[in-house]
Amino acid sequence: MKEIKEFNWSKATNPPLEEYFPADKLDRARYATFLSRLLAQEGFDKSRPDDEQKKNYVLNLNAEWGAGKTYFLKRWSRELIVDFPVVYIDAWQQDYSDDPFLTVIAGIIKQLKLQAKFNITIPKSAVSMFKAVAPAIAQGLTKKISGIDLDELHTLLFSDEEIDSDQKQNTSKPTGSDFSPAVKALAQNLIKDHEAKNKSVEVIKAKLADWVSKFEKQEDKSLPIFIFIDELDRCRPSYAVEMLETIKHIFDVKGIVFVVATDTEQLQHTIKSIYGEGFDAKIYLGRFFNSRYSLKRPVLKDFLSVHSDITKFESGYLESKDIELLPRTETPETALANISVVLDAFQVPPRTAIQITERITAIIVNLPNGKKVDVLVLAVLFCIYEKDHPLYEEIINGRFKRTKLNKKGETQNIRLSDYLSEKILPGDLERDVIFFIDSKLYSKDLNCIINRYKDTEKIIKLKQYIECFFCQIFVVETSLVFAGFGNTDTRKLTELGQAEKELRECNDSNQYEVAKSLIKYIYVKDTYNKITKEHYRDFIELSSPLDYMGDS
Repeated sequence: MKEIKEFNWSKATNPPLEEYFPADKLDRARYATFLSRLLAQEGFDKSRPDDEQKKNYVLNLNAEWGAGKTYFLKRWSRELIVDFPVVYIDAWQQDYSDDPFLTVIAGIIKQLKLQAKFNITIPKSAVSMFKAVAPAIAQGLTKKISGIDLDELHTLLFSDEEIDSDQKQNTSKPTGSDFSPAVKALAQNLIKDHEAKNKSVEVIKAKLADWVSKFEKQEDKSLPIFIFIDELDRCRPSYAVEMLETIKHIFDVKGIVFVVATDTEQLQHTIKSIYGEGFDAKIYLGRFFNSRYSLKRPVLKDFLSVHSDITKFESGYLESKDIELLPRTETPETALANISVVLDAFQVPPRTAIQITERITAIIVNLPNGKKVDVLVLAVLFCIYEKDHPLYEEIINGRFKRTKLNKKGETQNIRLSDYLSEKILPGDLERDVIFFIDSKLYSKDLNCIINRYKDTEKIIKLKQYIECFFCQIFVVETSLVFAGFGNTDTRKLTELGQAEKELRECNDSNQYEVAKSLIKYIYVKDTYNKITKEHYRDFIELSSPLDYMGDS
């Protein structure tokens, strides 16, 4: 077996000398290395007995949408093609064709021709003979074709072998003379087509096996042959099922390894759309694959940096439009990391994460000069909008109310912050949000408290941000951030004076309390507290119809 070294995808590739791939920000290269070593050995291993050295193997690479399956398969195939025969087929680009067999065999011939030092051809007669035999009969999709009753046809073609001879004598089953000439003619043609198809499959399998043997002898290539099938879950349901059947029954040639990339949950829905909701699609799929390898959910902060337009979070862009965002950050990557903390907390899937980020970006683009917005408030709102729309309506309209019985049996109100916290995992509530104290906050008054924190990064827990800032916009809770604190002298201060006083009096050793007081100061000084729930409702309602449809 060819020794496979660790793949390194930490840098982008260099076109035009090679196909362009960006740097691997999702840390997928190590998975490709692991799978390469596994599949190379499964497909061809000289340490096994002679008749078992070559094997056919089919792996289902499972990952939800957005996990980077296509990037993974393409870059992985480019690594392997240096030492192995490799074929990459985008099933979705080819599903306009009615015949998955022709899609696969054409891809194999076209791509292996470029890698083989021998002739790669299949007799035209074998390919032309290969036609799908009455797929409507096999799938039970219709009762009639051109006026021919398929139940009659099935009765003529197939007999019940379990009926014994005595029963057969007494049965009222129709004989051949009872059927219409059209049905009998179609039956005869189907039998002929089936025989022709079997012969063509034998020819094609023999050719594939011959190519495997010749690649084994080719000095610059090692076995097995890798065939990657991508985007199957995006295909028409009937096409996807026929593709799996084709791989299983026609290309099961020793020395060939298939990697079929799917969102397996989505593929199961596809199969059920053909066979019915009660059909066990999971067991059905198990027939086609030797094993399944599931790529884990991508880290959203890295994922968003790949799929989002980060330029709209850059300071240069914001300054050119004279708009401001909170939290302020030194880099756009930090801004996306902050948003991803919220998205992770609400466990939104990758596609929804992109969708929410695109909507936030659209809001930023549409902000008039001199305006500002808190993107974390937007992120929380969008997550609630997507996960629990009735709750969103209650919050955005200021009608949130939940109650529970305390230990004394008395009814008491549940705070919005507590209600949201119950929906988020404790670990996510404790994650940090980063913001930067930049020059816009400096004061000419050298004694101003904000100058003490200039050019520093501060962190606040997500739980604090939701409780002390998000919830104060939509529901007046018991621990008010923007109100006085019960002290007569404090109430005489301006709102900014109150915020500055609290900042002066907070304990610098408690970084989270400092952060909370700093954000409160920023909210008041830069009038973020003047952005009302009505403003946020407009932001959401304008941008929420924008749905991410995927990369073209």
